[in-house]
Amino acid sequence: MFPTVDTGDIVRVTSLKREPSVSSDDPESSDTSQLAKQNNNKELTLNMFIKEAVFCIALALTTYGALHNTPSKISKVPQAVRFFNTNLVTDWYKGQLSSALAEINKEDVSFVMFYAPWDAESQYVRGEFETVASVLSGRVHFSAINCWNPGSECRLQHNKIPSWPILMVFTVSSRGILYKGPRNAESMVNFLELIMKPLERVSTTEDLVNLLSMCDAVAVGYTPLTDTSKYYNVWYNTALKTREFDTIGEVCFAVVTSADLATDLGIENIPNARFMLWKDTKEYYPETGQRSWNETALVQWILENFAQPVARIIPMWKKSYNFERYADGNPMLLLFTPMNPLYEQLPSYALMREVAMEYYNCQNNQTNQWTTELIKLQQIQRLLYQQKKFLKFCKEYKFKKPIKKINLKHKRDVVSNNNKYPWNNFTEKNQKQNAFNFMLKQGLAVSKMIESAKENFNVWTNSDILQECSLRSLPAEKSYYETYEKCLSFEEQMFQDVDAEPQQEEIQMSMLPQEDDPLSSENLIQENVEHQCNILQFATKLYPPVIPSRVNGNISHIHGLGCTTNYTMNMIAVDSIRNYHFAEALGIDIKSKKDMTAVIILDSKHESQYVLSEDYTAKSVRDFIYNFTQKSLKRTLRTHVVDAEHTHYFGSYGDDMSGNDVNIVDLTTRTFRRTVRTPGVLTLVAVCGGGCSAHTTRSLAEATRLLNACGVKAQAARIDALRHDLPWHYTPAAYPTILVFPPNGNAEADSRAYPPERRVSASGLVALALRCMGAPAHFRVRLAMCQRTVAVTAKRACLKDIKEHIVTIIGRNLKYWRQTQIEELRDSLLQRLQHLNKVSLHLSLIHISDLKNKNDKLKSLLHSLDDLSKHWHIDVQSIIRKNAMSTTAS
Repeated sequence: MFPTVDTGDIVRVTSLKREPSVSSDDPESSDTSQLAKQNNNKELTLNMFIKEAVFCIALALTTYGALHNTPSKISKVPQAVRFFNTNLVTDWYKGQLSSALAEINKEDVSFVMFYAPWDAESQYVRGEFETVASVLSGRVHFSAINCWNPGSECRLQHNKIPSWPILMVFTVSSRGILYKGPRNAESMVNFLELIMKPLERVSTTEDLVNLLSMCDAVAVGYTPLTDTSKYYNVWYNTALKTREFDTIGEVCFAVVTSADLATDLGIENIPNARFMLWKDTKEYYPETGQRSWNETALVQWILENFAQPVARIIPMWKKSYNFERYADGNPMLLLFTPMNPLYEQLPSYALMREVAMEYYNCQNNQTNQWTTELIKLQQIQRLLYQQKKFLKFCKEYKFKKPIKKINLKHKRDVVSNNNKYPWNNFTEKNQKQNAFNFMLKQGLAVSKMIESAKENFNVWTNSDILQECSLRSLPAEKSYYETYEKCLSFEEQMFQDVDAEPQQEEIQMSMLPQEDDPLSSENLIQENVEHQCNILQFATKLYPPVIPSRVNGNISHIHGLGCTTNYTMNMIAVDSIRNYHFAEALGIDIKSKKDMTAVIILDSKHESQYVLSEDYTAKSVRDFIYNFTQKSLKRTLRTHVVDAEHTHYFGSYGDDMSGNDVNIVDLTTRTFRRTVRTPGVLTLVAVCGGGCSAHTTRSLAEATRLLNACGVKAQAARIDALRHDLPWHYTPAAYPTILVFPPNGNAEADSRAYPPERRVSASGLVALALRCMGAPAHFRVRLAMCQRTVAVTAKRACLKDIKEHIVTIIGRNLKYWRQTQIEELRDSLLQRLQHLNKVSLHLSLIHISDLKNKNDKLKSLLHSLDDLSKHWHIDVQSIIRKNAMSTTAS
């Protein structure tokens, strides 16, 4: 049957759901496919048009927003202003780096500070920098460059500086020396003095002996002057470069420029360098291995071999970095004393050096003789230095006006007594040989000349016979050890000798007359003396020189004690003026000590410290070290210094109200025993590592309040164990630790500690306090607690626990009564059992309704507890001892 129109339409509609099969026999198949393609193309075109329209609209909106958006508001850079208020410092506050460097290159020595105006450290160093400029303005050029100003030349070239300020010294021969030392005026002045005079010229063996007796180490360069001075220049720059690592001048640099003197000292090949330490001498051979005569190799060689008997620590606010290499488990001796670097010598530090060298000077060591003689030289230098009156000399020094230059044929040549070898390479061949040559060549003793001076050390410690000591046979010449006043009179003798010459007629010269020549020898001497006096006066204003007290009695020797006792002790010296907080952290009020000087031994292995109680003298410090090695010192308990205003401490002082009626007392090392031994008072002490937590404090206050409410006199206290040392048996293994001391007379022996694994709570503290108390007081407190209980079931449980507890105590005492064979002890136990049974009887009659203050049953129970307390204590030890004595007698 042929389909009708209606049926055909239905087929077409239903065929949209699946793709129809196209057949050539179907007359309408081609028309249908074309129609479907046209519909698809229309849909795609419409979709593309919609997408393009959305894109155009978004682009228009974006363009409109970009064109009409207001620019971001950025504040302008504030205008740079002057940072320094003195004309002594050239302040390049706009960051003109090239102009500043051009000015610096014109000066011999320049000290430059790169700063940021907003930096707090830069603001602090500014005052110190101005002080240094006021002291050395005539010799050093001072500049300051603002390296933070945005857009400035300095900021553009140096935009990654990690910290401010940066201090650098520029000299004619160096590229720049970074200053890494303390940023205080005296340290910077001392550093600049070392830069201005980096080398000491050695003309005689006495000059070398002088340096060895005053310096921790001496680096000697043998660079005789030839047609070229490249070897000398390398050694000169090495001395300058080393100051980046040695800012206080512990290493003294010397130079020998005479070939004959170098030959006398055993030098065969030049250039050559020797590093002379307190017990050894290192020699540098530039021709061997990878070594060469250059600054980098020489500086590395010096730093690797430098060693000193007493290390001078300068904390740069990095405590662990400075002290960690000495905290190796061995004992550590700390000397806190003022160490102003501007003084020529520090007698207190020099004394400790002598003691340390003596302590480590082993008898079987090859350098024993060398070290022994060096100790004597240093001791003589120190004692002579202590007799000098520098301030008196500066006040009485007569600054003479220069005289006119006279005929040079009649003027006496001024030759230094120490100038045995001139600058050139020629010298007198008839100069006397010194036994010091062999010492330098072999690295052993000073010379054979000191063998005649074998007197005891006590000879040198008596300052009244120093003049006599200076006349003895010493490694140096006699004139080297003469008194300071006689040495200083040399200059006046020179002027007198010149005035005594017959007056000659002047010779016309093209040179400036002396009164107009600021660089004449006489004017330079005057200027140098004035400069040294200014430095001395500046140093004295900071802190006067410290001299150890005189010795009373004989000095005990500790020669080689470090080898015989096998105690390796690290000895350290720290400036007590700048670093007094380290001493206060150890519990020492350094400001109240004489001359702010203290000696401490820290024994980390045994967690102990010992403090020298006597004045710092040559005798007391030796006895202190000897007694420590013999373990005869009494441990010093560290406690917090209350007057340490600048030491960070976040605890509390005095009484702290932690409740309405409870005071928690902050204990110290000195008040701990007195508090816990308070008669008739139960004491709860919280031992914390730092400040106690709020939870611990609250539990302590609640337990104390509850015990006081139950009729027990109790007090709460706490102590910071990190700042206050306790006796050994109270040193806790963990923090916090709660200790309970009972109110009886033997509180410390019967004390108890809260279990460290349990959480601290008020109920736990009360339970621990009850265990410390005797049975009568224990039962009385438990009854009071039952009375305070509100719930009926809780009251029943409380009374039940008390009854079970008293039955347990009766059983335990009955067991003791059965086991003992001593009649007196059996009688005492029987009497105690009778009172316990009486208490148990009254307790069995008590009901929860009877827990009232005016109840007759409760009063009877309390009376029975009073009778029990009278017969509770039994002195078992005395009874056993009495029985043993009677048995022995029978």
